[in-house]
Amino acid sequence: MFKRAIARVVFRSAGTCVVVAAMAASWSIPGDAQSRRRGGPSDWSHARIMAARFGPDGDRNIDKNWRSARKQMQLQWAQQAREANRDGWLDLIRGGAGKSPAETAAPHLDWSLRTGGYGNVVGSPAKYSFDISAYSCSDVVYFTVDQPGSASAVNLIAITNAYAGCTGNALGTTPTVKFGIALPYGTATSAVPSFDGTVLYVIESRPSANGGPILHAINVNNITTTPGAYSFATNTWTQTHTLSSSPIGTASSDQLFQLTYAGITNDVASPYLDYDTNQIFFGDSVGHVHRVTGVDASAAAKYTANGFPVLCGAAQVQSPVYWNNQIYTTSADGRVYRIDLGGVTPYASVASYQGGSGTGSVGGGLSAPVLDVTNGKIVTSSNDINGSGGRAYGVFNMQFASGEVPTSYTFTGPSTTTIAPVSPAFDDAFWSTNNGSLYGAATNAAGTNTYLIRLSYNGEVGNIIGNAALAHSGGVAVVGTSPVTEFLTGAASNPDFIFVGGSTGNYKSLNRIGAGFTGTDATPSAMASSFAPAQGVLSGIIIDTNLAAMTGNTAKANIYFGTIGVASTTMSTIVQLAQAF
Repeated sequence: MFKRAIARVVFRSAGTCVVVAAMAASWSIPGDAQSRRRGGPSDWSHARIMAARFGPDGDRNIDKNWRSARKQMQLQWAQQAREANRDGWLDLIRGGAGKSPAETAAPHLDWSLRTGGYGNVVGSPAKYSFDISAYSCSDVVYFTVDQPGSASAVNLIAITNAYAGCTGNALGTTPTVKFGIALPYGTATSAVPSFDGTVLYVIESRPSANGGPILHAINVNNITTTPGAYSFATNTWTQTHTLSSSPIGTASSDQLFQLTYAGITNDVASPYLDYDTNQIFFGDSVGHVHRVTGVDASAAAKYTANGFPVLCGAAQVQSPVYWNNQIYTTSADGRVYRIDLGGVTPYASVASYQGGSGTGSVGGGLSAPVLDVTNGKIVTSSNDINGSGGRAYGVFNMQFASGEVPTSYTFTGPSTTTIAPVSPAFDDAFWSTNNGSLYGAATNAAGTNTYLIRLSYNGEVGNIIGNAALAHSGGVAVVGTSPVTEFLTGAASNPDFIFVGGSTGNYKSLNRIGAGFTGTDATPSAMASSFAPAQGVLSGIIIDTNLAAMTGNTAKANIYFGTIGVASTTMSTIVQLAQAF
C-alpha cells in the first residue's frame, strides 16, 4: 500500500529553482518496505505490468512490484503538478500567466550518436534514474545494437550527463559516454539494469552455430580502463571497450558473471529480472524458457532442475514476464504460455487457445504479453489471427486453463502476414480509474495505411473509438512500427500523450498524439507532431522528465530511442529528443 504525505518539491527550470507545496508519495516497495525509494531502473519490462487504481483488486497489486509502483508514482506527481498548474500557483510564482510558446513547441533533437555500423537498434533503451521525479546528471541510459562490435562500432552503449548543464554538456548536445562496448556478436534484445543500478544484464545474440548466446552481467562502474570514446566532431567511435573474459567475478572485474547457452539461438527474447528473488528468465528460438538464479552474485547459475528449461511449444517465444510465481510468455505459434512455479514438478507449461495463425506467417505470432494485474488479464495482439484472418488485440485470463479462449478481442484491420505484432500502451484514464483506452498499431479497413488506434479497455478490450494515421511524407502503406508508449505530463490541459515509431518507406518518424483522439477510419486524426531521424524507428521508447513533474516554462520530457540502419548507406543512431508541453 502507499501513503501520502505533504512534502516540498523543487521545480528546476533553466537553472532557477522554484519551490512549491505539493503532495508527494511514499511507497512501500517489495524488499524495501520501510524506506522511501526515489530512484531505480526502467526498461522494456516496465511496459509489461499494469496496475490500475480503483479496480477489483482494491489497489492491492500496485505495490507488489517496483514496475507498477514506479508508474503510479510518476502518475501521481504529474497529476499533482497538473492541478497546481491549472490553479495558477506556478504562473504566480513565475510572474506570468498561461503557457509560454516553449511549452507547445515541436520535439527537437538534444543529441544523437552513431553506432559505428549499420545494424538496427531494435531493443528498448533502459535507464537508471537516481530520482525518478527529477533529473540527475548521474543518471545512466543504456542502448543495445544488433551488429558485431569492432574497433569503430559498438553494440552496447551507456550515456551519462545526458542533460543540458551537466559536466561537458553545457548546451545539451554532447553527453558523456560512460562506456561503448564492442561485443563480438550483436545485441538484438534489450538490456536490463539491476535494482541498485550496479549491474547491467544483456544477452549477446551469438548464433547456435557459433556457440550460442551469452548472458553477460556487466559491472557498470568497473569499466574505467579504455571505456570507449565518441567524437561529436567527426561522429565516430575513436575507442571501444572489449569485455575481459578473465578474471570474472572479482571486485574489480568488468563482469560479475557470464553464462553461455550452447545449442540454442535467441535474438528476440530479452531477459526479465525479478528484483525480489534475483532471478532472470528468458526464452529461445525453439520454445524454451530458461531460468537463472542468484544473479546478484558471481555464483549465478543456470537452473536446470524440475523441468527447466521449460518447453513452451516449439517456436520462438517472446520476452517472458514473471508475476505471483507465474511465468508468462507468448510464441510465434500464436499461443500464450504459462508456467506455474507453485505447481507440481517437473514444471510444464500450459498453452492457451491458438490466437494467431502461427509460424507460417511473421504476423501470425503473438506480441509480448502485457499483464493487467488489476483485472487478472493478459493483453496481446496478432497481425494474422487464427481461422478467419485479420489483425486483432485480445485478452486472456492470467490463470487460463489449457486451450482456453480469449475473454474478448477486437479486429484491427486486414491481416498483415509479413509484419510482427507489437505490444500496446494504456492511457491515464485506465491507470487512474481502471476504465480507459488501449492504444495499438493497426491498419485502416482497406489495408492501405498504418494507423494508431484507440480501443476502450476496462479489463476487457472493446470497440475501436479512435483512429490516427501515422505521419508520412508521401503515399500511404502498411509498415512495421515500434511498440506503443504512453506518457502523462503535468500540463494543465491535454496532458496525456501516446508515442509510436514508423519504420520504413515514407513513415520514418517518431510520432506523438494526445490521448483520447476520436478520428474515424475514413477521416483519421493527424499526429500532433513528429520527428524524422535518418531512418525509421522499431526500437522501444523510454520517456522521462529532466524536471520535477514538467511544469516550468522550459520543462520537457526526454524521449530515448534508436534507429534502423541501412547497409553501406546510413549508420544506425541512438537518440535523445526533448519535447516541451
